[in-house]
Amino acid sequence: MLIINILGWAGAFLLLLAYFLLIHKNLTSRSKMYQWMNIIGSLMLGVNTLMLKAYPSFLTNIIWFFIGLYGIFHIVKNRKQKINE
Repeated sequence: MLIINILGWAGAFLLLLAYFLLIHKNLTSRSKMYQWMNIIGSLMLGVNTLMLKAYPSFLTNIIWFFIGLYGIFHIVKNRKQKINE
């Protein structure tokens, strides 16, 4: 259970750090780093909440995970389009 708690705390820290860096203007919502921090953080926190049977929080984190993947997809897609122009 210690590993699950460490995952949860690390995931929460990563999500909050990503948001802090966003509002502090060190990252933008269109940066890969911001999206990856959200993807990894939400996945870690999602595992934690699933193991603790906190299903509403688990669902929220899995949705956030997919939002992050969607963001990465669009960043890559837009960069490829700019290269081809």
